[in-house]
Amino acid sequence: MDIGKVLNERYKVIQYIGGGGMANVYLGEDLILGREVAIKLLKLEYSDHEEFIERFNREAESAISLSNDHIVNIFDVGQEDDLHYMIMEYVDGMTLKEYIQHKGTVSTHEAVRIMIQLSDAVEHAHDNGIIHRDIKPQNILMDHRGNVKITDFGIARALSSTSLTKTNDVMGSVHYLSPEQARGGTATRKSDIYSLGIVLYELLTGRLPFSGESAVSIALKHMQTEPPFVRSFNSEVPQSLENVVLKATVKNPIHRYATIEELRNSLETVFDHSRLNEERYNPPEEEGEDTKVIPAIQPNTSNNSTNEETIVPTQQNEKKKSKKWIAWVSSIVGILIAAFIIALFVLPGMFMPEDVTIPELEGYTYEEALIELSNIDLDVERESVFNDEVEEGYVIRTNPRSGTTVKEGSTVALYTSLGQEKIEFDDYVGQDFNETRRLLESRGYGQVREIRLEDERPEGEIINQIQPEPGEEIIPEDTRVIFEVSQGPPSISLPSFRDDTLERVQNFAQENELMLETEEEHSDDISEGRITRQEPSQNAELERGDEFKVYVSKGAEPQPITEQVSFTVTYDEEINSEDDEEEEPIGQEVQIFIEDQNNSINEVFEEDVIYEDTIYTVELTIEPDETGEVRVTKEGTLYYEEAIPYEPGED
Repeated sequence: MDIGKVLNERYKVIQYIGGGGMANVYLGEDLILGREVAIKLLKLEYSDHEEFIERFNREAESAISLSNDHIVNIFDVGQEDDLHYMIMEYVDGMTLKEYIQHKGTVSTHEAVRIMIQLSDAVEHAHDNGIIHRDIKPQNILMDHRGNVKITDFGIARALSSTSLTKTNDVMGSVHYLSPEQARGGTATRKSDIYSLGIVLYELLTGRLPFSGESAVSIALKHMQTEPPFVRSFNSEVPQSLENVVLKATVKNPIHRYATIEELRNSLETVFDHSRLNEERYNPPEEEGEDTKVIPAIQPNTSNNSTNEETIVPTQQNEKKKSKKWIAWVSSIVGILIAAFIIALFVLPGMFMPEDVTIPELEGYTYEEALIELSNIDLDVERESVFNDEVEEGYVIRTNPRSGTTVKEGSTVALYTSLGQEKIEFDDYVGQDFNETRRLLESRGYGQVREIRLEDERPEGEIINQIQPEPGEEIIPEDTRVIFEVSQGPPSISLPSFRDDTLERVQNFAQENELMLETEEEHSDDISEGRITRQEPSQNAELERGDEFKVYVSKGAEPQPITEQVSFTVTYDEEINSEDDEEEEPIGQEVQIFIEDQNNSINEVFEEDVIYEDTIYTVELTIEPDETGEVRVTKEGTLYYEEAIPYEPGED
């Protein structure tokens, strides 16, 4: 599928997300509604196979009728040329399988919370007549808030059609397959309950209960072997919760939970006080076929028995004996005739292998192909090769080819795909995320995601690889890469320091590794020694090492004062007596100089001519921390000088 292609003039393909056995899934955009969607496309190699198309459409029909918070919504279904597509709700997160692989095990409370959500979804499907048939963590999506949604109803069928299941049709993933499905029987609601029990087992232990070299061996264990107890791997699991697993996974469906609602109710009460001392659940013992006793037929040893029910007239007994003799003779004759026919016609054919035709097996899984060939008495030899087109585990071809006639007991080589050749994923911890993403995308990785976390390491640095792990063998095109990336140290929100003490501000700066600068200023409403304002302001986001500044009050700003100075300039009589001839007194010139807020000592403030002693009064306006001055000259000679200091409260 070409990235950027638009389906039905509405759904644009953005990027590849993942794939399964018969379909690939892409992130897309609904161009009309402007929202992200998941686009599921049937693989092109199956576009001509009616069975796969029917199965694909059945998924849509099954899921589109469901509406539940924990089931992925189906928005649209369509076809364009050879492309069969389904438009689904896009869940931004990971599969539950990926989550388990990342976490190892989850806490008991989280496991119960997840299972209650799943039970709610499955109950809704059952109420609508639909059995999922393939419940497994790979088909469960989890968003970043821990909400789960079930998807992939590809093998779910309406209850009315479950009887059509073929005996040899192995449905779903064998690790989660119920015993009745493993035997080829009809899947029921209780089959989904069994699969949910296996999912809960994996959540609590981080492992699957059964493993084996082949799907057949695992299926046999589901039918015959009891799984190890959950508490042997995780002692923190209460017995009440382990009992939910035990009852959900009983081999005989009769002894499992009767309904999914009963399972959910049990999950909701596992932590109740009343279940603290619960005994381990043991299913009822069943009487096996090998323990049944068939009553023996006792011969009639006496015709004189006192039991009235056994007393038979002699003549009637004789007739019965005659009939028995005739029946024995007829049986012997029939056996002899049958033996003659078998010897003449059947025995020769029994010792001669019959001809069988190798079926078309391309597109089958190895396990499905093995069953098909075993059913026609052919031996199988497996050959595994890398192949870029056929998914891992599926048959590429057979040798001899399909359609070839061979004898029973012949060996057929099944060539199965190892998928694309895998490469080892590197360790990118410590590298820049943006550069790493560009590198991986250039190498064909379909999706490279980040989860941002506060961390002391620089912003953009990769601090953890969620998936894949370093050294893991992967196929780039099929791999979704998830990193945990530092968004830098946690930001520091600056509080308001107005009217706080300087000591508190200094403590805050030290605790948060911030640089503090201080400056004093006058304030009319903030008392001396307290903070008047700050830079930056309240709620500003800072990082460690950043600088901020506070202003400390010096109290109210001092105001200028007014001082009045009075002085007397005497008239010098001697000057006038020297010239007695003058009829009038000679005037004497006086100059006054002032230094204050409004005047300079270098400029004449007042000029006068006196003929007698004269008193002067001048007013000075003196600024804080300044000194006023009065200077008087008479006839050009300094006569009087006084300095007036700033003394508030004394004006």
